[in-house]
This record gives sequence, structure tokens and C-alpha cells, in this order.
Amino acid sequence: MALPGDEIAPQTTENHFTDPVEIRETAYNIERYIHLVPLDWFLVVSGEIHAWNYEHYVDNEQHFEKRGGQYSIDNVYFEYESEPNPDGTGKPFKIRVIDPNDDEIKCHPRTHYLLWLLDYDEESYEVVRIAPTEEHDAVLVTIQERLPHVPREN
Repeated sequence: MALPGDEIAPQTTENHFTDPVEIRETAYNIERYIHLVPLDWFLVVSGEIHAWNYEHYVDNEQHFEKRGGQYSIDNVYFEYESEPNPDGTGKPFKIRVIDPNDDEIKCHPRTHYLLWLLDYDEESYEVVRIAPTEEHDAVLVTIQERLPHVPREN
């Protein structure tokens, strides 16, 4: 079991899902990297699946009563009205998950957790979109380089 200081993201000791499933270019020639992150990672991070860490869950999935495949993602949304996080962990967003009993579970991760998981520098990159897959068993995380802030002219 990894010590908390050994974690690269909550409940995670190694980078995962680092190869983009797609790279798109915007109209302004900005590359966006799209990664597939399975629901089970969010369930371990949120504590819904009780594992020492994500790697322990992956190595021993057959021994867990609760597994990612039993859940589905209903929707994902950013909380734009929320106050900034004092711990510096990025924009909050919620994943509304339906469990095997059709009960709602809300996961409240942070965008910086995804950047850490996917091995991006949070000073240089940002999460710009998170959307559930058509199968509702994972999310597509879109990441791009941070754009320089351009102040408005008065």
C-alpha cells in the first residue's frame, strides 16, 4: 500500500490512461487531448469502492463486491458557481452515478486530480471538457494547454 506522500492523485500511486484516444485541433490551432477514464477510478477515489488505492482495486477486482461495471454515469457537470478551492485542486465538477439499486451517487472530484492521473502539468494544461461515453461506463476528458490571460480593454 502506498503512503499518502507516494500518491500522484487521491487513492492513486501511478499514472493511468495517459495515451489520448483522440487528438483534435481547434479552429485556433490549439491541440486538445481526449482521454478515456473509466468510472471505476472515480468510484475508488470517492470511496464508493473500498480499496487501498486504484492499483489495488485493478489487481484484485474480482474480489470486490462492488465493481465499476455495476454502475453507470448519468451526467457530468462543472460547478461554475462554486468558490475556488482553497487547496488549489482545480475546478470542482460532479459525476452523477447510478448504482446497481438505481440509487444516485455523486462523485465530487477535482480537475487537477485528472491532470495528475493523466500526467499533465497543472501549470501548463487545463481540463476543458468532461463528458460521459455513450456506454455510460467512462468519461472522456478533454485537456488543452492553458491559454494566456488576455485582459479586457476598458
